Amino acid sequence: MLFRRQSHDRSRWVAVTREGNALYAVQVAYRADERPRVKWLWQANVPSLESGLRTLQTEMRLPVCPLVGVLDRTQYRMQAADAPDIPRQDWRDALRWTLKEQVDFPVEDAVLDFMEMPAATQLRQNSSVMVFLVPRADYTTVELAADDVGMRWTALDVPESALRNLSVLAEDGEKAHALMVFGEEHGILVITYKGALLMARHIEVAISAITGAEDVRGAALSRAALEILRTVDNFERLHSQVQLSGMTVALPPGCGEDVIDLLADLIYVPLKALDLSAWFDLEDLGEQQAERMRQHATFSELCALGASLRAREGSGGAEGPEGGVPQINLLDPNSVLGQSPPWGAVLGVKVAGGVLVAGLAAGLGLSAVAKAYSLKADRLDEQVTALRARSAALPASPIVRELESLRQKDAQQRQIQEALQGSMAWASQGYSGLLVALGRQLYPNVWITGLSLHGDGRDLILTGRTTDPAAVPAYLQRLAQEDRFKGRRFAQVDMRQLPGDPSKAQAAPVIEFTLRGITPEDSSKKGPDRDKGQDKEKASKP
Repeated sequence: MLFRRQSHDRSRWVAVTREGNALYAVQVAYRADERPRVKWLWQANVPSLESGLRTLQTEMRLPVCPLVGVLDRTQYRMQAADAPDIPRQDWRDALRWTLKEQVDFPVEDAVLDFMEMPAATQLRQNSSVMVFLVPRADYTTVELAADDVGMRWTALDVPESALRNLSVLAEDGEKAHALMVFGEEHGILVITYKGALLMARHIEVAISAITGAEDVRGAALSRAALEILRTVDNFERLHSQVQLSGMTVALPPGCGEDVIDLLADLIYVPLKALDLSAWFDLEDLGEQQAERMRQHATFSELCALGASLRAREGSGGAEGPEGGVPQINLLDPNSVLGQSPPWGAVLGVKVAGGVLVAGLAAGLGLSAVAKAYSLKADRLDEQVTALRARSAALPASPIVRELESLRQKDAQQRQIQEALQGSMAWASQGYSGLLVALGRQLYPNVWITGLSLHGDGRDLILTGRTTDPAAVPAYLQRLAQEDRFKGRRFAQVDMRQLPGDPSKAQAAPVIEFTLRGITPEDSSKKGPDRDKGQDKEKASKP
């Protein structure tokens, strides 16, 4: 793919959200002292996010502009937690530790962001935060989908935060406000106060039930009203210092005003139907589409519009003015995808990326950045294989030989750099960091039973047991991610099966393994010299 420079037009934002096989996009333009202007709406059924973005770019002739994505409910998790009693800059690490047992994926490399709830609304002394986490696999899929078509996400949002931006527009002074939006498979109720998201609740009622026969619709609305009442009661109990002024209901397509009347009979909070024309300028959509959007916008369209409001004057976050409505941004700041090197560096970036992936894969394992590069390298390998097949009959070019020599030198320099970093870490720290690193790496079916250190601790022998020999390499890869083990390799691995207990004939055999490490100085030596040393060591053994 080609990289291109990013020169965002900050007055026009494009928000994208996906629901099932349908991809929705909306572009909103901003001018001072005017309502946000909806330039166009777009929808298409697509097999994947990548193909949808490519189709959107082609059909709408999309220029380079801020692109905001709204994640699907299956791509993230939302958790409430107490605010850590530590400096704010350390909250992310503390929240990962707090939530690691509450989610079904590793939180160490997950993308995390949070919203702090205002303490003035609660009687409790501890402030609360609403945490949003995206598993690394889902995040990489979304990021690569945009990168593969030459686009880059300016922000990644979630439906709760996007709908919060809409609810804020209806707030009345010192009172809170609620917004209820029904979707194809579920609805979301959000309650906001002074721009903050105080509560969010998923209502498991589908549009098909609300727009169905009268008896089905009545039962569905009753279930929805009961869930709404429970949420409002819970809100008044937890946030007793603020009053709820009312609730806006976004009527989905196919629903009439009678839905408001039916809900009003069951809910004591004042209700009103959503009218988007009070918040957005819809003239560019045409009379028919503007009238539909005014009162019957879909769940996905409202999420996209809400996400685009992060650019409105008075919004906070990475792209908005400071001190306004806080916005979340589920982007990994350490990601290397989507960056924009100069045009002349395109070939160099591709070659360096391939060399980097090969060097890291041969070392101690892949970091989060290497995982992303590995996916890109697979595509590059297919192109390289085809080029090699066509050039096999040609004589070797001096340029090719020079490139191969540079690759070898680059790999050697990286190996030396790893060794130096590991040596510096060992020289500046005692044994405690080593023990902490071993204690953090818990792996199924692997137990560490002994640790022997010599001299300053860089020469070590690690012994352990396992019931699955194949788990040992995976354990070593995870151990290699620790700072105290970076740049280190094990020169010798011994394994032997321990005698089993005759009374437990069906138990899995226990394998005892011994790992003998080599110092960073040994690992940084040239290949032939190091191999000779290993041959001498093997020859001295009986």
